[in-house]
Amino acid sequence: MKKYTCLLLSLLMFISIVIACGDKENNINSGETTAGDTTAGTTEAETRQPLAVPAKDFGGKELRILSIWTHVTGNNATTVSDKYFSDLVYVPERTGEPINDAIFARNLKILEDFNVVIVVTEVQNVYNEARKIITSGEDVYDLITPYIDDSFKLAQEKYLYNLYKIPCLELDNPWWDQVLIEKLSLNNKLFTITGDISFDKEELNWSLFANKVLMEEHKLNNLYDVVKDGKWTFDYVHQIGASVTRDLNGDGITDWQDLYAFGNNSTGSQFFYLASGENIAKLDSDGYPQLTVGSERSLNVMEKITVLFNDNNFMLWADKIAPYVEGGSGWGYFRVMFKENRLMILMTNIYAIKELRDMFDDFAIIPPPKYDERQDNYYTIVSTHACFGYCIPVTVPSAELERVGVLLEAMSYHSKPVLEAHLDVTITGKFLRDEESREMLEIVFNNRTYDIGKAFGWGDYISQIHIAVRDNKAFAPLYEANRAKAEVEIQKSYNIFLEIDG
Repeated sequence: MKKYTCLLLSLLMFISIVIACGDKENNINSGETTAGDTTAGTTEAETRQPLAVPAKDFGGKELRILSIWTHVTGNNATTVSDKYFSDLVYVPERTGEPINDAIFARNLKILEDFNVVIVVTEVQNVYNEARKIITSGEDVYDLITPYIDDSFKLAQEKYLYNLYKIPCLELDNPWWDQVLIEKLSLNNKLFTITGDISFDKEELNWSLFANKVLMEEHKLNNLYDVVKDGKWTFDYVHQIGASVTRDLNGDGITDWQDLYAFGNNSTGSQFFYLASGENIAKLDSDGYPQLTVGSERSLNVMEKITVLFNDNNFMLWADKIAPYVEGGSGWGYFRVMFKENRLMILMTNIYAIKELRDMFDDFAIIPPPKYDERQDNYYTIVSTHACFGYCIPVTVPSAELERVGVLLEAMSYHSKPVLEAHLDVTITGKFLRDEESREMLEIVFNNRTYDIGKAFGWGDYISQIHIAVRDNKAFAPLYEANRAKAEVEIQKSYNIFLEIDG
């Protein structure tokens, strides 16, 4: 366990003198901070909706946050193997590193406005640690950051506050993720949230990386135009991939030592399914979850995915090569093949772009394909099993909820420069190889989605998708076999959320 106190003691001594004590009647209409300047912004601050929370002096009190272990060292830098940047922790000075300095400025702004000490405790498993603390009844943390799927487990155990009822937390503001709010609210209750306060929702989007050397060799340099024309579909991917895979070493077989069109695994089939615009479940007009996974279109989608993933001339599976590669990671070896120009398309989360920084040849970023051209948009699912959200545990005394609401709202509002530093400087500035990939990333981020059925795990249908593809069999019988169980689980979750006060 690691604990970081985000405070400059000398600044606190100074600020305690100049900050007015006690509640003020007026609201804080704060301007934005930037990575290099903690004063109010000018042009953008004049046009952006202002923050409106009560002006408070919290007397140096701690805002205690239980956060996922970020593997971050002293300067908020990551190695290529690191999955996360930290949304919360910085070294106590500006270093010139954009994310570090943006977080420094954001936290300093919170300190200046509210006289509060941000204390971050990092653990490897937030769910387990939070559950242990909450069941003990101890008031230890004001905010916790479990994975989004885990937050639904905690919510059904009645361990979290309904965020709609937190004073001064205005979830309809644009610095909160409105897609998550729309897709994952149940019975007008929401227990986890993300937004500008975290770039995890960007890093945990799925996309495709395409090797430009192989694209040129196979005359596929127009993939960006194909995407923009709405023609990037399952069939198109399959068609172009059929001509790529070939035996390089002359041993008469194609395997991990040769050239492949696509690298994935049966577990990756869920992301194709969700990229088709299908879901496990959706809320109906009355706000009740309905299974959609068994619709006619969803079954057609699954049939096409199963064919695609089981074409051995097109796709190489990670688990089939794991026993033969160093380290036993098929997914890791895909990156080796990609860098060696032996894999044309790599499907992975956006965070993996950092692992391609040393790649000599160029690559493109494109969104996952549509099911067909009639589909309205490209969709990228946020990996809610690995993406964390912010939650308020029920161990926070009711008298402290306004303080937590004010600070959470203010932190998200002032986090826009942090998000911009991550996207505009770190990802697009350090890792992208062309301007078109920036446009493709906008498609990925602007069309992110969530699935309430996946988040709750009703009917274990994500696993059933994996099984159908792995065993190369029809999905419909698996859907029917789990339907009654899923409907019971839906009703149970719905009733639990009805019982939760507020």
